[in-house]
Amino acid sequence: MARQRRGGVMQQIVSVLADPILPVFAIMALGFLVGRNGWVSGDEARVLNRFAMTLLLPILVFDLVVSAPIRSVSPVPLMIYAAAEVIVFTLGYQLAGRAFQRPADEAVLLGFAGIFANNALYVLPISVLLYGEAHVLPIASVIAMDSIIAFGGAMLALGLIRAGSVTPLVVAGTVLRTPITQGILLGLAINLAGLELPAPVQTFVDFNGGAAGPVALLALGVVMCSTRFRPDATVWTFTLIKLVLFPVLVWLGLIGLAPAGEDYGQYLLASAGPAGAMAFSMALLHGVRTDAISQVVVYTSVLTLGTLALLA
Repeated sequence: MARQRRGGVMQQIVSVLADPILPVFAIMALGFLVGRNGWVSGDEARVLNRFAMTLLLPILVFDLVVSAPIRSVSPVPLMIYAAAEVIVFTLGYQLAGRAFQRPADEAVLLGFAGIFANNALYVLPISVLLYGEAHVLPIASVIAMDSIIAFGGAMLALGLIRAGSVTPLVVAGTVLRTPITQGILLGLAINLAGLELPAPVQTFVDFNGGAAGPVALLALGVVMCSTRFRPDATVWTFTLIKLVLFPVLVWLGLIGLAPAGEDYGQYLLASAGPAGAMAFSMALLHGVRTDAISQVVVYTSVLTLGTLALLA
């Protein structure tokens, strides 16, 4: 009986890995290959990534938020998730700065890479294929929280380090000018007002939002093909923090503190996603050393294939 159960679990993992996880991952691998062969340059990939991040992704997130049953969201799992982020980020920042002697700005982004999963462009498409658009509210909630709070916190920390001081108003303005935040807030306003999108508008957001993941992941694969793979203690430590420590802490918080019956699965799936490319993008934007950050993104993108299949 136990052998049959193990066989059933393995069959389920292989099935989910084969579809939808590997097909979603394949577009990033394809980007890596076309980048290596010179068919798409790094500069062209950055243009594609900017197009996806500033237009397509906000449309996708808006589409999810505008029709989501927001009033049914329980704040407890989100608070647990946020608390785990604070703990892991603080630990990661201290490790990067004190143990590995990394500059403060790089330490911030390494800590950020340990908690900020690639949920919008990687885990969300997988979840939509698995559960349908109407049943991915936990993932969408994590994306909204991270896009505003985690991203805003990282921007605040970088501002304090780089400029010596920064006001909350400046950080709030930066976050509010981010297209994905604008898409979230607009969708939230329409949803809470009880309005429905006109059919042509709904067709527009469905058609264009669906392109966000493939375009961004292709571009990410091209950009990452230039990564020099020289893993050191820093790279392996933060890869393990993202792959193991953060999901385990979220899991412990959920089983210990969240009310019975909460949908733990999608929150765990969100925590187990690979490190988001946002840390890499912020490093490029602020002139921060990228060798360790980019390797953490690449290694977690590959190594989470199995864990995501197990948790899905």
